[in-house]
Amino acid sequence: MPSIRVHGASLGTGVSEFIPIPFLDEWIIKKQRQAMIGMILAQRGITFEKQVPALLTSSGRTLTGRLGSMTRGLILKPLKKLFRTVFFWLAARNAARTAMATYFLARFLQHPGIVPHALGQHLTAERARFLGKVFREISEGIDIRAAKGAFAQVVALFKRSEPTSAAELSKVIERSSPGFIAEFDAMLDARLAREI
Repeated sequence: MPSIRVHGASLGTGVSEFIPIPFLDEWIIKKQRQAMIGMILAQRGITFEKQVPALLTSSGRTLTGRLGSMTRGLILKPLKKLFRTVFFWLAARNAARTAMATYFLARFLQHPGIVPHALGQHLTAERARFLGKVFREISEGIDIRAAKGAFAQVVALFKRSEPTSAAELSKVIERSSPGFIAEFDAMLDARLAREI
């Protein structure tokens, strides 16, 4: 089960979606997730190569794909930020999606199979590349929005005028989507078992 520090990271990435400056929000979210990855791996006693956190938060796109995305982003991102600032509920939906994605990334990293016995307690860049791909496959296989009950309640948390606590966020995700969590865990077990 993810720790309260992980729930705090999930909350932090969600809140970062409200930053109205294009690209800054994405950079902060990525840095928060990378710090969370380092914290989880350290708690598990897993050593890792320097580039592992960046590889685990990578989108998996090629350089050409990233350049195309950046070009589109330069045009669309400022408009989206303005639109989200004007329509607060859209920002709340994005915040909920980001917080849940961070939560499930943490859950993924706590799976015992991410570092096989053959690797000892060390996570290599090559393994991190593979794990990033696995996480993206599973996340696309069961879209975070599929946990409709949890998603709606997390959106409501971000739309409130009073601040949301990390404990509240964790309770909502864990109580509202037990079936979704079980499905995520089952897909992860099956995908990691295929490599053995």
